[in-house]
Amino acid sequence: MVIQRLEMCLELLKLALEFVLLVAQAVEIALQHNMSPFTSYSAYSSVPVHFVGFLP
Repeated sequence: MVIQRLEMCLELLKLALEFVLLVAQAVEIALQHNMSPFTSYSAYSSVPVHFVGFLP
């Protein structure tokens, strides 16, 4: 019974992490599409948006 709960907990953690990564990817894509031409020349726009807090 305890092992089944641990397995279920691990699966829920995997799903939650996958969801967070998908949301982060969607935000990154939305930020890339919404950049105006005026901000594309700034120093900050040359730095790509990465997943802050996630290790590869």
